[in-house]
Amino acid sequence: MLWLALHLPTLALDVFPNIVTPPKPRLVVESAGRFERVVQADALAQSLGIRAGIKLSAALALANELTVHRRNPPAEAEAMTLLACWAQQFTPTAVLGAAGILLLEIGGCLRYFGGLAPLQSLVVTGLAALGHTARMSCAPTPLAASWRVAQGQTEPILDPAGLLPALAGLPLSVLPLRERQQAGLAQLGVKTLGELLALPRAGIARRFGADVLPWLDRALGVVADPREAFVPPDRFSRCIDLDYPFEHVEVFIKLAERLCTELAAYLAGRGLGVQSLTFRFAYEDGSATLLEVGFGRPIRRVEEMLAVLRERAERFALTAPVCSLTLEAERLHALGGMPLSLFDLAGGQGDVGLLLARLRARLGDAAVSGVATVADHRPERAWAVTPTGEASGALPVGERPGWLLPEPLALPIRQGRPWHDEPLSCIGRAERIEAGWWDGGSAVRDYFQAVGPSGRRYWIYQDRHSLGWYLHGLF
Repeated sequence: MLWLALHLPTLALDVFPNIVTPPKPRLVVESAGRFERVVQADALAQSLGIRAGIKLSAALALANELTVHRRNPPAEAEAMTLLACWAQQFTPTAVLGAAGILLLEIGGCLRYFGGLAPLQSLVVTGLAALGHTARMSCAPTPLAASWRVAQGQTEPILDPAGLLPALAGLPLSVLPLRERQQAGLAQLGVKTLGELLALPRAGIARRFGADVLPWLDRALGVVADPREAFVPPDRFSRCIDLDYPFEHVEVFIKLAERLCTELAAYLAGRGLGVQSLTFRFAYEDGSATLLEVGFGRPIRRVEEMLAVLRERAERFALTAPVCSLTLEAERLHALGGMPLSLFDLAGGQGDVGLLLARLRARLGDAAVSGVATVADHRPERAWAVTPTGEASGALPVGERPGWLLPEPLALPIRQGRPWHDEPLSCIGRAERIEAGWWDGGSAVRDYFQAVGPSGRRYWIYQDRHSLGWYLHGLF
């Protein structure tokens, strides 16, 4: 087996969306007794001298315009769950570790991705799209990979024989030792795992307890270290709690981009698609409103989601300042891969389903409909308005124009020829239609294609009863 450990050192800060314009220094704090201490600071805050571990009051003394976030462990857990779902596009075995570490068993998929380096490149690119940075370490055991990545050691260990020298230099702090055990080892001058492994095993167990050696044995692969594989949730629900309420649709779009990106990652990991989304806006008074967004067919590309959402947002207005935004996708659909062409023709191919979804989002559902054929030879009754997407068969009739007039237009006769801004000449043979005698809409007509000096083509007919000429369509 081979394990890839991902450590997200800035997870506590990454879970908070950065929507302040222009950007301000950001930091995350948590309570430490009577004070609040800085847990993480972004690059802009660090450039001002703010470091993890200092008091919030000291940080405010260094910079008075700060965006301060209170640490949110539930949001960090949600982010790790999302990343585990996303990582299942690389391997079916993902394990949630401690302290912001995600473990992936990659021994069976290295050949598929072309080796360790290409796989790591895909992981880094995907994490960057989700707004995360990570350190990676690879080792034959999950514990060794976790310990090394937590210490910033990223050189891969592919051979089990290399575990002992690779772990020997790690500090004892990687072991989950009790305070008494740590003090006892410190008195002996033991500071690294290599120095601990050099001691007699029987003496270690007698003096420091039988629970020390099993950790080392699992890390070195001497004994098995079974891990419980992550099981993804059946539905997607993600909430962003905001420190400061917003009331502009532009801010909503920015937050929705982050949520849709996370949804796309969840869907990619599970091989699923979504046909509709629900955004829930929670207000300060406890009330909430919903925004439904439909796509017409299952999709999972974030670009397609945002294209429809932006159209829908043009007809949407917030009624009050929003303090939290939730995205839910409950009905998920299996979505297989799509065949790719030799050449990249994606930019030149239209997506009818996505176009219909965007039109509905902009104009409303009632404004978009389809047209289906009806088994009737009379042109004005040979079609009907239907919901979009309903298929209909072709009628066994002759060539028909693309534009049919709402009502046939009577044509004057000049010099023995029908006239419509120009003299018309019939071409080809007549198509006779005799229908409707059974429903009171009798029609006996001879249809012709006609042309004028301008080169335009018309669809005209002569009524066999009145012998009058009429224009019914344009080619």
